Amino acid sequence: MTELPARIELDRLARGRHEWSGSLPAGATPRLAELEASLGSAGASFSVDIGQGRPRIEGNCQGSVTVRCERCLEPMEVTVAGEFALVAVDRIEEADGLGVEDPVVVATKGQLDVLSMIEDELILGLPVVSRHERADCDGGQRHFGPPGESEPTRDNPFKVLESLRKDGSGDAY
Repeated sequence: MTELPARIELDRLARGRHEWSGSLPAGATPRLAELEASLGSAGASFSVDIGQGRPRIEGNCQGSVTVRCERCLEPMEVTVAGEFALVAVDRIEEADGLGVEDPVVVATKGQLDVLSMIEDELILGLPVVSRHERADCDGGQRHFGPPGESEPTRDNPFKVLESLRKDGSGDAY
């Protein structure tokens, strides 16, 4: 699979539909690294439609991202996939004139930053809370004794309240 271009000059594209597909180069996702996630492999395919109005970008992306499990704090791999349909604007202020149904991507001076656009979509596809399936995750070590030793039994702190529920005849309320 070929690498995606880092930038596309939208102003230089002829009218019509233009398509790209490929993989993200290594080290192309610094914001994922800030989230303590690392990208294993990722690819995307998208098209840019140049017509009468603003350029429209449609496509999809997928990748495998290593994140930290929130339950056991061990690394885990998640598969991220997403589809997008965006309108290219020169400045974010231009988005005010568009409807809510038209998400935008900023392409300053006609320069579309492809890698940032794909990274945004991968970040949006990450789970809100990353955790293994219950069978794969012990939730961290909860017993700190020697291996094989059973956990100590603890008295129920609410057992004392049981006596308050009973009146003198032994009947529960």
